[in-house]
Amino acid sequence: MPQEKKLLHVVCDYKAGGLEFGEINTRIFETLENPTEVLVHTTEVPPLDTAALGFVTAQYALAPFTGKRVIYGNAAPRRDKNTALKDNVGDGIKYARLKNGTEVINVDSEYAFGFIKDEIVEFRDIDCPAGGSQFRSRDFFPERVAKIMNGDHSVLTTELDIASIPEIPANRVAWTDGFGNIKTTTRASHLKALGLKPGEKVQVTLNSISMVGVVAIGGFGVDRGVLAINFGSSGYADPFVELFLRVHHMSEQTASVRFGFPAGGTELTIKPL
Repeated sequence: MPQEKKLLHVVCDYKAGGLEFGEINTRIFETLENPTEVLVHTTEVPPLDTAALGFVTAQYALAPFTGKRVIYGNAAPRRDKNTALKDNVGDGIKYARLKNGTEVINVDSEYAFGFIKDEIVEFRDIDCPAGGSQFRSRDFFPERVAKIMNGDHSVLTTELDIASIPEIPANRVAWTDGFGNIKTTTRASHLKALGLKPGEKVQVTLNSISMVGVVAIGGFGVDRGVLAINFGSSGYADPFVELFLRVHHMSEQTASVRFGFPAGGTELTIKPL
């Protein structure tokens, strides 16, 4: 009988290949019952960027996969208070099980669960200290993640209201890829609701910078140097809209450069011309 595939995505706002990821993975492997049977894949999101965390979580969680898949994510800006945090207390981690069986353990911050809200069938709290360490994602969280990967759900506690998860607003920056293309929370259906069709011109304003662009099916459907507002490669059945400035060399100004490297969650507008 074939062995079940086991995949653990670790999505954090630490530098890829850095010490933090190394320490977290060490703690995870220490608790996994059969670490050699689990593929652990790490993904870096920008520092304190919960929109990117939620976006990446959804992309991984909703991809076709046969086997056991767990996603552990952490980007916790602790922006709700400006005063000193006693005992380094911060947002706790929550558990979600999706319709497709994927299990998600994310720090409960801003956009962390919003992109998968409609797919959640079970939403629970996790028994874990909220303080006591500046590096909770190494000292406390990995043990809980590994237990759930092992099939041990004894760390799950109170059932939570799925409706309490904040909705993801449209027209926000979600993720900037390695080619400088800006993926937004606006979906193809939003553009269609505005009556916009491929080939039509729009004005995009982001970071107080305005550019004229063309609605397109794909980024390469426009001329070099033209801003495409296209149905992107993320979002599955209802793709997220990307701001794609076609360049031939990375020395040219990408969409991210032209719009001043917008952070996740930054608002934008798309207006028909």
